[in-house]
Amino acid sequence: MKKLMAFAVVACVAASAFVSCGGSASLKTDEDSVSYAFGMNIGAQLKEDKVVKINAFLAGLNDAYNGKEKIEQSELSRIVNQYFNEKLPAKNLEESEKFLEEIAANPNVQKTESGLLYEVVVAGDPNVKATKDEDVVKVVYHGTLKDGKVFDSSKERGDTAEFALNRVIPGWTEGMKLIGKGGKIKLWIPSDLAYGEYGSGNGVIGANEAVVFEVDLVDVIPAQAEEEAVAE
Repeated sequence: MKKLMAFAVVACVAASAFVSCGGSASLKTDEDSVSYAFGMNIGAQLKEDKVVKINAFLAGLNDAYNGKEKIEQSELSRIVNQYFNEKLPAKNLEESEKFLEEIAANPNVQKTESGLLYEVVVAGDPNVKATKDEDVVKVVYHGTLKDGKVFDSSKERGDTAEFALNRVIPGWTEGMKLIGKGGKIKLWIPSDLAYGEYGSGNGVIGANEAVVFEVDLVDVIPAQAEEEAVAE
């Protein structure tokens, strides 16, 4: 969000080629093209944003350019910080809890003591399972937000990923021990077992958001075997 706001300031400065920030672009000059390019970049970011409303954003951009701001400059940081540090996390948590309650009502879904929800689609080999946090799993996974938006998917990339279970989110560490090699599981992970109150570093997963994973467990490499392989 900070990056977006800084970029918007530059874009508004570049908008001097227009009558206003909300004006139509003729692209007759280099300044027109540069200004339009800034707008396209911001628009692409806003398209994926779940918070910013485009009409209000354009109104703020236009008012700032014309010196008719409706909010005092001294209030900007407070408004933004309060929303992203307090209001949005609280909203995400409430919506995520409601989402998980609805999922838990499905008779095929089970719940662990930690709050992890899961459905075993294919149990896999009971003799080849991860039992330690240090074990390594080879998987094909598909991760989405509660609204179905994909945020990471080795399945879509056609990749097989490999993780040590002590280096992933707690929901994964626990979930991967519930099936054996060749198994498949669906995980609904509450925020405290996922990315927590800060969300993901890239901002795709918000604060206190629940996430969903579908995972095929391709193989399990026990910790001792992994250590011996490295030593060799």
